[in-house]
Amino acid sequence: MLSEFEQDLLKELGNIGSGHAATALSTLLAKPVNITVSSAEMEPITYLPERVGGPERHVASVLLELGGDISGMILILFPVDDAEMMVSSLIGSGFTFQAADELGQSAWEEIGNIMSGAYARALGDWLNTPIPIHVPATAVDMAGSIVEFVVTSVQPEEDAALYIDTTFRIDGKVSAGHVLFLPTHGSLERIKQRLMGHG
Repeated sequence: MLSEFEQDLLKELGNIGSGHAATALSTLLAKPVNITVSSAEMEPITYLPERVGGPERHVASVLLELGGDISGMILILFPVDDAEMMVSSLIGSGFTFQAADELGQSAWEEIGNIMSGAYARALGDWLNTPIPIHVPATAVDMAGSIVEFVVTSVQPEEDAALYIDTTFRIDGKVSAGHVLFLPTHGSLERIKQRLMGHG
């Protein structure tokens, strides 16, 4: 696991990525968006469903695969109500995932694309390495099911993921977002080395 110093560095990375995401979302939504990071730490993957509200909590998710020297998955989770609020702000009318509205679904995918891309670019810039990214996928399901699917798909070499706890403020409304990074193929060790200036 990471030392306290390394976790402080990762929290700073979370702040950088959140700043990029807030700027991009503000432009997209045409209104101020504030994102703050309350914590950034490595957690066993099996703990993650509890950290996002329990395995049975329904969440809206965005999944982005990273390639290159630093590989893995970025998973962004929001409570469904909060995700629907962001989509409603973007399209200017009420939205629910149950309604299967095509415009709203496209808007959520665009929000997810912006957020996941912002964190991926921040990681690449901070570590001074290019990180190719793939088109993100979105899903709405129980947190436990989504995390299980991701772990099965990624098959990370270590039982650990970087967990960034964020707070979004839009139109005076506050929502909790959770950004998870699951490193693969030795990426966690390479990140540690570069954090300490040895990469």
